[in-house]
Amino acid sequence: MTNSKTDTKSPQQPVQARAIETRARIIEVAMKTFAERGYDGANTRDIADEAGATHGAIRYHFGTKEELWKKTIETMFRQLRLEVYGEDGAELLEIEDPVKSMREFLSRYIQYSANNPDHARIMISESVRGGPRLEWMAENFIKPSHKILMKETRKQIKSGLLPDLPPVSMFYIIVSMCQMPFVLSKEIKLLHKLDLQKKPAIEQHIDAVMAVLVRNDH
Repeated sequence: MTNSKTDTKSPQQPVQARAIETRARIIEVAMKTFAERGYDGANTRDIADEAGATHGAIRYHFGTKEELWKKTIETMFRQLRLEVYGEDGAELLEIEDPVKSMREFLSRYIQYSANNPDHARIMISESVRGGPRLEWMAENFIKPSHKILMKETRKQIKSGLLPDLPPVSMFYIIVSMCQMPFVLSKEIKLLHKLDLQKKPAIEQHIDAVMAVLVRNDH
C-alpha cells in the first residue's frame, strides 16, 4: 500500500521549490533595480523580465510594488543582521577585548558592504527623498540597531578607543568609511584600477579603517 501522505506531498515539492527560487530571484533583481533607479523609477514589469518571471508572479508573491519594496528591504536588513551580528545578535558582544571586537565588527560590516553595495545606495536614495518609506525603514529596522550601536559608540569614545568626537558624527563617519568606497566602486575601478570586490582590496580597506579609527596605544 502506498503512503497517501507521501503521494500527496511529493508532487508539490518541486513546485514549492520553484516558487521559493522565483521569489528569491525577484527580490534579488528588485534590490538592484530599486538601488539603481529609486522606488519611483523602478518598474515591476522590468523587474519580472530581468528575473525571468512573469508580471503575474510578482502580483502573486508580493501583490503590489510597495509590498515588493518592503519585502526587499526586510530581506536586505535580515542579511545585514546575519552577516554582521550573527543569528542571535550576540556574537560580537562575546568578544571581551575592545580592539578585537572593533576589528571583528568592522571586518564583518565592510565585508557586508562589499557584498551588498545596493544597501547603501537604497538608503541614500530614500534619505534624499524622505517620507513614509524612510520612516517605515527607520521604525522597523534602523532605530533598533542604531540604539545599540550608538550606545557602543559612546562607550568606545569614553574609553578612548575611538576619537573624542560627537557620537552621532563619529557613528556616521564609521558608516561612511565602511560603505562609501563600495558604493563608488565603479568610479574607483575606472580611475584607480582597483577592484574593490577582490579580497586583498577588502582586507586593505579593513586595515585602513582600523588605522584611522583606533588610536595607536590601544
